[in-house]
Amino acid sequence: MTKTLNLAGLMILILCSSSIHAGQYNQIINIGDALPAFTQLPGIDGNQLSSTDIKEDVLVLVILANHCPWVKGMDQDLVQLVDSFKEQSVKVVAFGVNLREDDRLAAMKVHAEKNGYNFSYVFDESQQLGRSLGATRTPEYFVFNQDRKLTYMGLLYNSPAKMNADGSIRHINGEVSEHYVSDAIKATLAGNPVAVPETRAHGCSVKYE
Repeated sequence: MTKTLNLAGLMILILCSSSIHAGQYNQIINIGDALPAFTQLPGIDGNQLSSTDIKEDVLVLVILANHCPWVKGMDQDLVQLVDSFKEQSVKVVAFGVNLREDDRLAAMKVHAEKNGYNFSYVFDESQQLGRSLGATRTPEYFVFNQDRKLTYMGLLYNSPAKMNADGSIRHINGEVSEHYVSDAIKATLAGNPVAVPETRAHGCSVKYE
């Protein structure tokens, strides 16, 4: 009887600990957690990027995969988002982790040039950054404040966009009405809490090896 009670208590403790350290949808990190450090990730510009290189007040990380139709569907919206904050202290860093050939660095360069990427794009070949963020989908966004604490994670907006085989783009929930990342950046710049701090990411599965 005592062993049964002890086991039950242990299971409750484990469950409670898990809920404390993970988000509602993310099983690894939660709002308020620190940015996982990363070092010398190779970028499409030929340079390497480390987390300590970034000095802007707000950092946005987004995990991408060139082959993914959900990434292709929001490519131009991401470019527009970056452009809308170009006069403010905001740094957007996209990164890839998939090891398939059409998602690796050489293909990333081609995809970025084709789509006019106006932000840093680096390759996390070790997949460590993706794992540390608990990223499971492409695209998936993470917003950090000046202290590099997480303020938002999840979708770009409330109606994910997918590129169809004919090149057309379809928003699965109709017209976009909530711009989660943009709103999170604005709130974070102002030092205010983010109204919607977490949403469930939607897109292609990240392939960890």
